[in-house]
Amino acid sequence: MDKQKAPNPYEHSRGLIGRLNRFLYPIAGPASLGAGHPEEPYRAPADPSCPVCGTPLRLHDIQRGTASRPSQLNCPV
Repeated sequence: MDKQKAPNPYEHSRGLIGRLNRFLYPIAGPASLGAGHPEEPYRAPADPSCPVCGTPLRLHDIQRGTASRPSQLNCPV
């Protein structure tokens, strides 16, 4: 059986980048998305630990920033 080629989305693109995309699309194909196997939905841990000190995040003080000031994570002593 003959495999039908997927339509090239860059067929009517103009310019150097359009020409490059028209040439490379049949070779590279569309972008690969996902891990390539079925995945479970992400479930956040019940009590995540701090990436800095390793203690539970519930013991930390988080000062939320503004547009001009970043947020701060204050670890317990």
